[in-house]
Amino acid sequence: MSEVAERSAKDVRRNEILEAAFEEFSRHGYAGASMAAIARRAHASKETLYAWFENKETLFNTLLASRLDGIASRVTAVAARDPSPAAVLPAIAEDVIRLELATAPLGQAMGAGESSEKALQLVGQTIGEWRARFVGYILECRANGAIAFDDDPFEIVSLFVAMAQGEWGLRLATGMLDQVTDAMIAAHAQRVTRLFLKGLAPETPPR
Repeated sequence: MSEVAERSAKDVRRNEILEAAFEEFSRHGYAGASMAAIARRAHASKETLYAWFENKETLFNTLLASRLDGIASRVTAVAARDPSPAAVLPAIAEDVIRLELATAPLGQAMGAGESSEKALQLVGQTIGEWRARFVGYILECRANGAIAFDDDPFEIVSLFVAMAQGEWGLRLATGMLDQVTDAMIAAHAQRVTRLFLKGLAPETPPR
């Protein structure tokens, strides 16, 4: 097996273990999940888990980081193809929803203690960096005349995020929805973007 193929196989196996860990943490919480149970769910040995992850805390934080990184990277690719708000904002809105859906089960899994504090710091740091990039993008859009606003750009970003978040978590938690599909996320992202850009449309000078 070539070095590239071997590395690819290891990446696939690592992702399988992270998916198994996600299921275990979501079902039993941080305190109730064990490395042994995660190993069984992933059809792996405990030795394999400990070879890649020092302990349960390391595994949990790696899982959380992978969920955050995987979601945030997509907007960069979209912006490289088309930096216009009509293209980028739907991608951001979709990421907001996916971030909420991906981290909510892990947030519920966390109990009190040092591990939870570190995980929350990781989430807070990632979201803080993401919002700072979003603010920078909104300011660029205003500078090139694509949108117009006089309010605090951070508040503008917060408004868009709130619109994108909607009530997905509440609907799932109360049984109003059984699942959230990609089509539902995409449609909501387009609606949010349309309303947001309508509210920030530059004034057309009178003829």
